[in-house]
Amino acid sequence: MKLKLLAATIALVATPALSATSLDIGYKAYTSDTKDDNRGAYDQPFLKLSHFNKADWGTLFAYVKLENPGEVKDAQHGADGKLTVKSLAIVDKQIGDSAYNWWLQNFLSSNRTVMEDNLYLGFTTNRKYGQLFINAGLGVNYSAASFSPTNASFDGLTGGAAVINARYPLQFLGLKHSLSINYEGQFGRDDEHQSTLGYDSYGHQIITTLKTSLGDGVYTKLHLTQFDSWGATPNDGIEYGLAVGFSF
Repeated sequence: MKLKLLAATIALVATPALSATSLDIGYKAYTSDTKDDNRGAYDQPFLKLSHFNKADWGTLFAYVKLENPGEVKDAQHGADGKLTVKSLAIVDKQIGDSAYNWWLQNFLSSNRTVMEDNLYLGFTTNRKYGQLFINAGLGVNYSAASFSPTNASFDGLTGGAAVINARYPLQFLGLKHSLSINYEGQFGRDDEHQSTLGYDSYGHQIITTLKTSLGDGVYTKLHLTQFDSWGATPNDGIEYGLAVGFSF
């Protein structure tokens, strides 16, 4: 019986329905107004290692991102640029045979000045309308944050979170493309959480990405992000960037 259980466990882990790993090498920049409103915003390169796994139980998506690796770019006003490490893990565990999932998501962003970790727990649902795929979710947010210049910190429940992820395949100019729009918002943040990072009660980011396959596991990505009271940048702004990626 133990051998059968072990064999079944190995089969579940070793034979996912879909698995992909990729590496993005890119550069991101901000509009001049965004830099004026957020002293921590400055143009910089990045590296991003991602993994996606789809199996019978649900899906897993995770990445580790290094922004300004080697601290090669200075910040605004001649200040030293910092390496920022970001990591994301999203688990959608399907509930029976339904279109609903248990949802667990954790995002961590950290450098020498500021750290923020957000843990979401709730429900998501997957819907498909023709070729359009939508994943949407709602949950509670547990956050930990610290800001070294003021020695302020926070650790506790802080309102709720919502996500909407949409993806649509396209084909033009003889190439295959994928257009995605990802919304993430937090609402009802705790007052101490707000004061630690200079946030408002509500904040969000909206990321629009065009991925173009060049064949043989090589692709490009163009992204445009609009954010407000998000990512340790208390004021609104726009980020844009380009990356070359490799799947393996």
